[in-house]
Amino acid sequence: MGPEPGAGLALLTAESYFGRGVSSPERLLERARALGHTHLALTDWRSLTGGVRFFRKAQELGIKPLLGAGLPLATPEGTFPVLLLAGSREGYARLSAHLSQVLAEGSLPLAALLEDNADLVLLTGGREGFPSRLLSARRLEALDRLLKTLEAAFRDRLFLALYHARLPGDDRRVRILRALAQDRGLPYVPALEVRQATPELYPLLDALTCARLGLGVEQPHPERPRNEAQALPSKEEALDRIPFPEAWANARALAESLAFPLLPERMLDPPVPLPPGRTPQEELTRLAQEALRRRYPQRPAYQARLQEELATVEALGLAGFFLLAHQVVAWARSRGILAVARGSAVGSLLAHLLDLTPVDPVAEGLLFERFLHGGMKALPDIDLDLSSRRRQEVIRHLEEAYGAQEAMAAAYVTYRLPLAVQDLGRALGLPAELRHRLTRALGRDFRHLPPHRAQEAEPLFREVLGEAPVKGLLLRLLALMEKGHVRHLMPHVGGVVVAPGPLTRYAPVVRSAGGIQMLTLDKDDLEALGLVKLDLLGLRMLSALERAREEVFRSEGVWLDLEGLPQEEAVYRPLWRGETLGVFQLESPAQTAMSRRLRPKTLEDLAQQIALVRPGPIQSGTVRPYLERRLGRERSRPLHPVLQGLLSKTHGVLLFQEQLLSLLHHGAGMGWAEAEAFRKALSKAQDEEDLKPLRERFLEGLRATLGLEGEEAMEVWRLVEGFRGYGFTESHAQAFARHAYASLWLKAHHPAAFLAGLLSEAPGMWPPATLRQEARRLGVPLLPLSVNRSGLHYRVEVARGVKALRLPLTAAKGVSEDFARAILRQRLRGPFRSLEDFRARLEPPEDVLLALVKAGAFDELHGRREALFRAGLTPEGPLLSEAIPPPPLPPLHPGERLRLDLEAKGLSELPLHPLDLLRGRLEELGATPIPLLRPGPALTAGLVVARQKPPTAKGHAFYVLEDGPHRLQAVIPPEVWARRYRVFRDARILLVQGVYTGASLRVEEAWPLKDV
Repeated sequence: MGPEPGAGLALLTAESYFGRGVSSPERLLERARALGHTHLALTDWRSLTGGVRFFRKAQELGIKPLLGAGLPLATPEGTFPVLLLAGSREGYARLSAHLSQVLAEGSLPLAALLEDNADLVLLTGGREGFPSRLLSARRLEALDRLLKTLEAAFRDRLFLALYHARLPGDDRRVRILRALAQDRGLPYVPALEVRQATPELYPLLDALTCARLGLGVEQPHPERPRNEAQALPSKEEALDRIPFPEAWANARALAESLAFPLLPERMLDPPVPLPPGRTPQEELTRLAQEALRRRYPQRPAYQARLQEELATVEALGLAGFFLLAHQVVAWARSRGILAVARGSAVGSLLAHLLDLTPVDPVAEGLLFERFLHGGMKALPDIDLDLSSRRRQEVIRHLEEAYGAQEAMAAAYVTYRLPLAVQDLGRALGLPAELRHRLTRALGRDFRHLPPHRAQEAEPLFREVLGEAPVKGLLLRLLALMEKGHVRHLMPHVGGVVVAPGPLTRYAPVVRSAGGIQMLTLDKDDLEALGLVKLDLLGLRMLSALERAREEVFRSEGVWLDLEGLPQEEAVYRPLWRGETLGVFQLESPAQTAMSRRLRPKTLEDLAQQIALVRPGPIQSGTVRPYLERRLGRERSRPLHPVLQGLLSKTHGVLLFQEQLLSLLHHGAGMGWAEAEAFRKALSKAQDEEDLKPLRERFLEGLRATLGLEGEEAMEVWRLVEGFRGYGFTESHAQAFARHAYASLWLKAHHPAAFLAGLLSEAPGMWPPATLRQEARRLGVPLLPLSVNRSGLHYRVEVARGVKALRLPLTAAKGVSEDFARAILRQRLRGPFRSLEDFRARLEPPEDVLLALVKAGAFDELHGRREALFRAGLTPEGPLLSEAIPPPPLPPLHPGERLRLDLEAKGLSELPLHPLDLLRGRLEELGATPIPLLRPGPALTAGLVVARQKPPTAKGHAFYVLEDGPHRLQAVIPPEVWARRYRVFRDARILLVQGVYTGASLRVEEAWPLKDV
């Protein structure tokens, strides 16, 4: 019995780009449905990563999904590829465990498969499978032994795979394999190799296969596709290639028997320790109620809010999730690690009472339903910011506390244009120099484009490649790539999964190149499998604050409570002058300008400012009316009382996600689940077609709930429509405002310690040389790098009665932390007396010694020139002999020392700036120093220390030019950017002409100045 006339086929093999293919799981399913097929199996090579996405899309399309994987099986007869299909959730777990072993060891031993194969079906593999290869080698006895071994273990779950890729001899091969199966009494099924959704993707499949194998397209290789036959076939083509009705009937029967539900209906409780006899919900309630009685006694509003939140948590079965977060934060703080929640979780009173956040959501009027509500279908996020330098301690604690039940989620690294150009260009034979020139030429305008939009950058391709045929071929290949094409996996920056039971039950586990245990699914797909994940996010600013606190304690003996700092208006005043460098979230040029205008005085002011300078408010036109009303130059329009209550604190504009959700709920009558779905749909709306159903639903809701109609209702809709871009949650902004205030407070009261934290941890956007200029402005001296005095990090020292910063050994480029520690250990035996003493005690590599000498680490023992001589080096190169006594050598003049310092350390202790060496030349050109600019036409110069060209800026670019401790924002209009693009791309020092407004300079012309 064969396939019914007109009915689709059951296709048992297909690879996506998570394996060796080029199409997404979703695209494969869409194509299968278009061709009328009823079942499709995803069988990526050594991967189950696409499985969750595959099941979700199949459910949407009405196709029955099957899941399996290809893997190398190590047998006594050789190593061969086989396909394993999962027949149940337990079979999936076994396959996942086997793949974990493959990812660790390279192949799966036959004994491991024979021992554990329940609910797995084995297909013998295609062209490289053991039947074909052993038959070709005439090793019939070996083939017979292996088949008998597998038959004994799998019984009726062993199938011989028939393949046909329209290559010479395939007609004969498929008939021989069929005869072999019939002779052995084995069932056989078609297993056409599928690695692309449609035939036109063949050139892309070939090129990416070459890239994966490290080949050029001119090199033959047996794994390269040789025609379009690896596209999903139509029924007619499939039957033409494998014309055996009984094989297709076997495939359908097998497919029907393998269908199982992969995705669970509820979240799984994490394995948190509990007191005997107590459920997670009971323990959570006890902790929260005790904290409420201790901190907010006799507060009915707090009690009511807590009861509401506890009921929601119980209904969703998330008590263990909260307990896990609480235990992680409590452990971190017990070790002095800064740990605090951010994001929508800050709107939860439970999170506050469990000490996840210092923000009181009741006092701040924050919305719990943005974080959690009864209609939620997805797990909420509890994002925990940790000091980045100690984040690994927290992760190690999780590993020890939960054993093998903890791992990082994966992040799917998708192709952007530069990476695609590198991979495809390598396969096409483009020399490395040309590839790098091309990726550099893409610059800020095009480097973030997905590959399929490469045609937008065609002029730059032409600039580098001319009209060579490779240019057109490269652009055609890029155009074939899907948006979101996944290239590889890497550990997620914060997503830690804690699972009940073995991790391999949910996904294969692998150790990353950095040694991190990683589940091979991203956090959204793992959540769909029912797993709880915590986002443990390493935040460099917390590391900087933590280190600053330690420096204050070391130098003054005072331990600061960074979550309980007093509110002082004087702390805010530097923001009013635009002195924002190093201030968390507020140091960008846009935030600097906003600080001057808004003059914040409270944490709420900081939260609103942080939220205001974001793509959503900028694109929606929210910024101007907010500013005008906040500064008293415009009055808010009268609104319905319900809307006035929602928007009054943000001056009648929609600024936060919570406000939008409340408007949808209280103004348009939506439930919280519908409101959240509406918000997400609104954020993704591209055009009028997307907006029309949303507008109709909203206007109908306004009419039914508040009685608003006509222009009054449309005015409210325009507020909502304007909120289409990304906007912050108020909870998130409140959390970040506290970090911002802590950095402001430390900068005001302990500038040396604060700068030590910034320079050691590098949390912001500014290079060390710019932070050095800020130290100069704040009156904090820098003490030289010293082989006898410097430590591993920047630290505070008192010099001549003033707190100063000592440069660390690691400031010298090329000196690792390990070697710096070796220096510190040797210093325990006594200080170094000379460079020769240092060399004898440590035997440093010559490049490390040179790095230290050039950075001035021996200046207190020898002059810089003499130290270079003693090291057997001069600024020009090696000497013939190290035994030559040093002749009298003059000291370096300031310009020479500045050049050496910048080359060797990236900054200098000298109170000099590169532009200080160009004053005469700049004066000749008529350039006005930045601190002397006055509003009006201006010509000035500066070192480029920041470049931005955000997509929300309508083609404008924003550069920051530095002249000593003074900085200027240069605004470059699109027409000037286009005309002088190469200058802006390549120059390090710019001479610019334009109009100075008092806060920024609008550039009309620009010239490069040769670097110092």
